[in-house]
Amino acid sequence: MPHYCFLTGLYSRYDVLMFARQGKSLVDAGYKVTYIVCDDKPNEVKDGIEILSTRYKPKNRIDRFLNTKKAVMKLALKVDADIYQISDPEMIVLVSKFKRKGKAVVFNLREFYPDMISKKSYIPKIFRRMVSKLYTVMMKHYFKKYDTIFTVTDWVLDIIKNQYNIKNSYVLTNFPRVNKDYSLSYEEYLKRGNVLCYEGTIYSSSRQENVFRALESIPQVTYLLAGKFDEHYDGIKTLAYFNKVEFIDGFKLEDLPGILAKASICNVFRDFENRDGSLGVLKVFESMEAALPVLFADVPLYRSINEKYCCGICVNPNDVSDIESAIRFLVENKQEAYEMGQRGRQAVIEEYNWEKQASQYLSIVGTILG
Repeated sequence: MPHYCFLTGLYSRYDVLMFARQGKSLVDAGYKVTYIVCDDKPNEVKDGIEILSTRYKPKNRIDRFLNTKKAVMKLALKVDADIYQISDPEMIVLVSKFKRKGKAVVFNLREFYPDMISKKSYIPKIFRRMVSKLYTVMMKHYFKKYDTIFTVTDWVLDIIKNQYNIKNSYVLTNFPRVNKDYSLSYEEYLKRGNVLCYEGTIYSSSRQENVFRALESIPQVTYLLAGKFDEHYDGIKTLAYFNKVEFIDGFKLEDLPGILAKASICNVFRDFENRDGSLGVLKVFESMEAALPVLFADVPLYRSINEKYCCGICVNPNDVSDIESAIRFLVENKQEAYEMGQRGRQAVIEEYNWEKQASQYLSIVGTILG
């Protein structure tokens, strides 16, 4: 039985990609799966996946950056798996140690880190560009040592293949699993009223302050905001409109269907700052799978999806009047909004689902193990 090991100091033990998607698919395909995490919870076996904790929980970013590699690596070598998967940006260098042990290693690039680093407010602005360039150099160097690089969307894959010259790289996206028993009738949709929903981590790129300003002019719409605030963006809680928001301070994966069942429109946009968008923004496809019309960011990737399936409205996240106009249209044209949602769900059933991604993932992993 081949043995696959995920390791992370950043993500949770029930991470929606490594645990709920990749890990379960590997178990179903006959792999032994171990998932190493940094938390203070006991070891367990859940859904066939062995979860091992280093019992070391980082106190902050600096602590995680300096110390998680050592804690994770010590436990990973004891596990002695056939193949290891790394997802954390600070752990990119561990590939060298695994290769000296003769192990197969893959890297799962869940965000384009040079872009992320250049926007991190906790890094002094004068250093951001320099740190971003340094990480780009590291990626070019270390990615060559990996057996495979997985990334989340086509424009990132293009950079890795053509600028970094890493040919063994593939798009692998965290699309939702399709709930085949789910349906939403028009009558049920109407009963939900006018509820705009945002679910997931609340970053500054989600431009919530602009949504608040748009909704101030549409009092008949309730805003359901579910997720944890990025620590450098929680200042928007002081805005006057936040008192009118129905706020859910974090949620578990199993709570998501119930949250989306309250909504009639989903806000999934974020400001990509001149990038094409990302297939890795899970809330986009979760909302579509729930048969809800969506407000997309008006960028090439989402425009192409919407032109193909007509499942929402593309808006400029930085234009309050554009956001307001889109919300008003969906509120005032219920039948059309409902049909957009139905087309979005069909798009996930046909194209944007984990089942199709899993087939590719298992094929690539099988090839690596030979």
